[in-house]
Amino acid sequence: MRTEFFQLEILSPVYIGTGEEIDPMAYLMRQDENQILCHVLDTRTWAAEYPDPDELSATFSGTNIPAMRSYLANHIDPALYGLRAVMVSEEKIFHEYQAKLADQHSSHQLLISPHLSCREQVPVLPGSSIKGALRTAVIDWLDREKHLNLKAARAEDRNGRAYIRRLESVLGPITDNAFKQLKIGDVMGYQDSTLLVEPRELRRKAGKEATPKTKCEVLPSRLLGDRRQALMHTRIALGSPHKKDDQRFTLPNGQSWEWNELATLANAFYRERYLEEKNKFYNLPHFAPARLHLAEIETVLLNPAPGQMVLRVGHYSQVEFVTVHNNQPFTRKGQQGTPLPSGTTRTLANGLYPFGWICLTPCTEEAYLKGLYLCESANLIALRRKESGRAEVLRERARHQEQIVFREAALRAQQAAEQRRQEELAAIPEEERNIVLLERGELNEQQIFDLFASLDSLESNLQQRAAKALKALWITEKRWSKKECSKKQLEKVKKIKSILGEP
Repeated sequence: MRTEFFQLEILSPVYIGTGEEIDPMAYLMRQDENQILCHVLDTRTWAAEYPDPDELSATFSGTNIPAMRSYLANHIDPALYGLRAVMVSEEKIFHEYQAKLADQHSSHQLLISPHLSCREQVPVLPGSSIKGALRTAVIDWLDREKHLNLKAARAEDRNGRAYIRRLESVLGPITDNAFKQLKIGDVMGYQDSTLLVEPRELRRKAGKEATPKTKCEVLPSRLLGDRRQALMHTRIALGSPHKKDDQRFTLPNGQSWEWNELATLANAFYRERYLEEKNKFYNLPHFAPARLHLAEIETVLLNPAPGQMVLRVGHYSQVEFVTVHNNQPFTRKGQQGTPLPSGTTRTLANGLYPFGWICLTPCTEEAYLKGLYLCESANLIALRRKESGRAEVLRERARHQEQIVFREAALRAQQAAEQRRQEELAAIPEEERNIVLLERGELNEQQIFDLFASLDSLESNLQQRAAKALKALWITEKRWSKKECSKKQLEKVKKIKSILGEP
């Protein structure tokens, strides 16, 4: 078995699901000036670290799910508790999210199907998906060339035993299947590179009602997303596991292919089906927008370079591409008693982009290692940026908390000082109190007027204190010298001077 190296390009959006949907409590969407992001959240950690567990428990112990989701959206910080960020490809999806978030019916939730990712939240294109797409092309060739008549086998035994026996006749038993000679590793993508799209079903008959589908997360591609992040690298081992230098895929009957021959076989399979699909769907007028985008990748689909292999993988790859030509699925019978046709719709990302097209191109080991290095470096930088962002958020929170503590301490000190002040004032006789407040600069204009009016009723020592305080105030306010005073103020100044014994 020999290992060869490949560049893998995602030509159109690829969706490899997990079989589950993201809990509506486990994501939120945020919009800034440049983009809309769907943040997948670590709500467990958020709940464990929430500063007020009682408040959290009170909010989430009820049955009002819209209220819970609104609370979560307003209180969780994606910079701290975001697992990954998915770019929302259409503003329409964001508006739908906002509408459902505001809807008080708990059943009205925007459902999202995530793409397969590894533990580190990096998107993964499984090697098994690539291998399965190639396997379909090989089985199709065997069905035609070796006259397996797989459809008749399915009709003969709906449990699939007859079907399996016919495959085993050319591929060998499951325990020693020929496809053990093909090993394809999982392909790691770029952190936070995926996009959220809406799969829209278009029927051949324009305007006919289509089946709504759950929004899904897709890999970036040449058609949608960052094209640089649509370039990944993998290695493929081909040949007998027991023969070091063997590099051929060999059947029990001796039929064998090396890589270029397998690529020719697979390309023929997918080229034929693409042309049938184009003629059946994309040449129709209401498919015109999708046809324009397909033109960007059609050269690769129809005329791949030597050694390149074009495949279609993942969900929404359409029935014709995942079954052999003479083995179309059984369908229910229509009104005429004949089976209804299969493959009468196309599911397109945002109604524009076909799902699932990829291209494998042989490359050198050096190019493979360089590609891995670029991807891993980008992911490491993204991870460090996230960690740095989290650290900065935590520092900012700590600074904010310190400011709160400082303000609270200052407020307590101010309140204590005010309390002491009030206690001190309460201990001063009433006729002396306004004089003390005047000396402190704490009387308003009306209170000063009232104090001046009461001077004659004060004892001599208090009268002297009040006069000194009024003099100091009016000097500061430039209302003491003759040239600065009005006639009325000048009379007040003369009285103060007389009390103080000044000329």
